[in-house]
Amino acid sequence: MKLYFLLLLVLFSELGICQTKNNIHITGRITGKIPEVIEYTLPINGIDFFGFTDSVQPDSAGNFQINLNSNQTCFLDLSYKYKSYGTLIIEPGNTYTIEIDTDAPENRFKVQSKNEKGQELYNQIQNRSMIVGGHFELETKKYSSDSIISEIKQKLTQSLQNELEGFKQLLKNKSITKDFYNLIETDRTYFYKGAQGSLAFINYLNETGNKNALNKTQYTELWSDIFKTNPVTNPELLKSPWFYFYIENYLRYNELILDAADISKLTEIGKKGQIHTHRINYAKKHLSKPQLEYYLAAYIYYEAINNNYEKELITLFEQFKTEYPSSPYTHFLDPVIIPIIAFHKKQEEPLNNKIHFTDNTAVNSVKDLLKGLNGKQFYIDIWATWCGPCKAEFKDNQKLYALLKSKNITMVYISIDKENREKQWRDMAHFYNLEGYHIRANEKLDADLRNLYGSQSLGIPWHFLADENGIIINKSLSGPSQIDNLEKQLNNN
Repeated sequence: MKLYFLLLLVLFSELGICQTKNNIHITGRITGKIPEVIEYTLPINGIDFFGFTDSVQPDSAGNFQINLNSNQTCFLDLSYKYKSYGTLIIEPGNTYTIEIDTDAPENRFKVQSKNEKGQELYNQIQNRSMIVGGHFELETKKYSSDSIISEIKQKLTQSLQNELEGFKQLLKNKSITKDFYNLIETDRTYFYKGAQGSLAFINYLNETGNKNALNKTQYTELWSDIFKTNPVTNPELLKSPWFYFYIENYLRYNELILDAADISKLTEIGKKGQIHTHRINYAKKHLSKPQLEYYLAAYIYYEAINNNYEKELITLFEQFKTEYPSSPYTHFLDPVIIPIIAFHKKQEEPLNNKIHFTDNTAVNSVKDLLKGLNGKQFYIDIWATWCGPCKAEFKDNQKLYALLKSKNITMVYISIDKENREKQWRDMAHFYNLEGYHIRANEKLDADLRNLYGSQSLGIPWHFLADENGIIINKSLSGPSQIDNLEKQLNNN
């Protein structure tokens, strides 16, 4: 009996030591504009994904603390509403002191830790994650006109080596640990390999319009090469913020190149509202645990936050909960699925009688549109159902409507959605309760808008003021989120 209790004591002692070794303590202070909360990515199995976060509330002086437990070196990004403050590379048993200055244009994120020189260098990387403005497609713009694949590979490799050189020197000087360096090397390598795959994919897409710089043989070689040298099965890939997007590229390669999928059939699947189901089923054929569970959760999250409100995602979420009843990712998905459920419940309610849809058949210009509407001046909101910033503006619409009513200005919404999103357009106007006149631009009205804007690359949301004859009074107005500034602009007209 004594031996039994002795063994238990040793076991519990070892567990306690293990937990202590894995504890990570972060003390921080944020100056400038203090947010309601600071969100931070939770390192579940070392994974860093911008959507899987917890949060901490700073006190009135901006002080906060984060306590974590992890048995491996991993990334931890601190942000607020998808705007990154900075990224930590955390190691088991370490403590970190961080300073965040939201008003500073540069060096707004400072870290005190044994790897602090490495932390500083890593946070200077502009494409370290999607929410700091980086993406595979942005990197590939540098090589969009290149037509020699050996030169493309060489340039990508050189960019990678240039980025890693500083970390190699820090490792040589023992300013960072080997685990710290290895994580960064893996992450940056997969980023540039992902950019290579993205370049191949863009050339594949551009082939239809003969705008591709690489022919099929070239972009296929460029694409296939990355999965030979940097396979998706590498467990270290899971730690990278680029895991999800690298896997996306891998699945595209398999479906479009190896399986030679018929694009017209994929388009039909999309029209039937089954494209997400198709992609998830395809992923299940090519991925295995733990990659599959993580990828499926990330996919559902990423598509849900686009606020396209596809009912299909509700079904896929329910399937995910059935297949992974104990998944640590489920509680991250609940908050982004709830709005989709609410969206479809809203469609069962009668339409607000202040929402008016206008037939676009004979409306080929802004002048045509406004001549047929009641009003002397019109506040016009150019938007689209796929535009996140456009939809973010709608939360302040009640203030907007009150302001416009006080000035006898009529509200007009023009959507630049294509015909295949007709239902989604009407449903969103209903869901967001967008009071005013609505029209979905046909090709001629769309062209007229771009001419008025002054560029074929139409930036939305775009708000402007026009009179009853379609004459532009003010070409650039603030949106409802800047209601005070908008009121000043309207007072000056």
